[in-house]
Amino acid sequence: MARKAATPVDSTPRITLDRARAHWLRTQGLAAPLNGSLEEVVAATGWVRTLGGADVYLAVRARVPGLRRADLDAAADANQLQVIPAVRGCIYMVPRADVPLVLRVAEEAYRKRAEREHEKVGLEPKELADVAEAALATLRKGPLTTDALRKAMPAGVVRSLGEAGKKVGISSPLPPALRHLEFEGKVERRMEGGRLDTERYHWRATTRSPFTGAKVPAATEERNARLAAIFFRQFGPASVEDFAAWAAFSQRDAKAAVAKAGLVPVAVEDYAEVTYVPEDVLATLREKVPPATSVSLLPAHDLYVSSHGGPARVTDPEHHALQVPSWGASKGGPLGEAAHMFVRPVLDGEKVVGLWEFDPKADDVVFRTFAPLAPKRRKAVQALAEETAAFLRDDIGHARSFSLDNLDSVQRRADFVKSLSK
Repeated sequence: MARKAATPVDSTPRITLDRARAHWLRTQGLAAPLNGSLEEVVAATGWVRTLGGADVYLAVRARVPGLRRADLDAAADANQLQVIPAVRGCIYMVPRADVPLVLRVAEEAYRKRAEREHEKVGLEPKELADVAEAALATLRKGPLTTDALRKAMPAGVVRSLGEAGKKVGISSPLPPALRHLEFEGKVERRMEGGRLDTERYHWRATTRSPFTGAKVPAATEERNARLAAIFFRQFGPASVEDFAAWAAFSQRDAKAAVAKAGLVPVAVEDYAEVTYVPEDVLATLREKVPPATSVSLLPAHDLYVSSHGGPARVTDPEHHALQVPSWGASKGGPLGEAAHMFVRPVLDGEKVVGLWEFDPKADDVVFRTFAPLAPKRRKAVQALAEETAAFLRDDIGHARSFSLDNLDSVQRRADFVKSLSK
């Protein structure tokens, strides 16, 4: 049974925000590359959002220098890393060992919403089960896209849900049937063309369920606690609020999960009076570490930047007033208030010191820093920019951040970066 998290008291260890950032950088494999396979690196540094663009490759490549597109595609094709629904109902690339837990957590959140939607469109459980059975029988003959699967299934099995379905975003019973089969471990999704920079999938029947031999807690509270243990090992010291935002949990459920996960409190100056880490991390936080010498070009939604409430935690306060594009905000806002910047950050050591983007017109990466860098540091960023430009040009073939991104949008972000003073 997991031990209850210690209650914060006056004797709670205290560290500076600089020390916390140094720990985050090293845990994330950004101070120095971590040893191990791609599966092991992702397990240690955090699951990666797959938004249908180049950012999934950029996130892993920042932690695995020299990564080629084909390396990550091959790991996904071999099921070492698997693209599945995860926290917040979002699609993530997850290490195979975490798949059973993640599917159960995602399923619980999904079913609460889906039951309400199915009732609105008149989709009964029996019809859903019948469609799922027919879909699975068809997929056992070979993998298919959703559209091709619908056409290959017996006539009349999949009906249109009409206007009611359009209102809730469900065109027919087939997509929810596939989601149920995925949660049951009977089908799995593969990216069309074998590349991760798409949101178009092939579905195939599994030859071995991910739940075979897996020990996933039956109780919601136990699953949530296991999820908390993973998050705080990857991103601690972190607050309950950070965990709740990442997992889309209520504050009550997040607190309960933290309490059950056997975590211990740490106070981080200029961040939070109460954050949590696994108990065995405390000794590491007391160690002195040398200043980081690494430089990184991260994707816009990298969790190093967003997992602690946004870029403010990893950016000097003097730059917080800078107006930046923000995800979901048409006019953007101050960097210090953004939860998710919609522009790619430059890291010098632990801190965001500038922004970068691929410039389609120049066919090259452009970057600007908030303040002048020392000549050697600027030279290091310039070298990394040239290497990243070649990777996007020659290996990925584009610089789109997500599936609905386009060349004009990329150019506008590049122009915004160029508009900043050098």
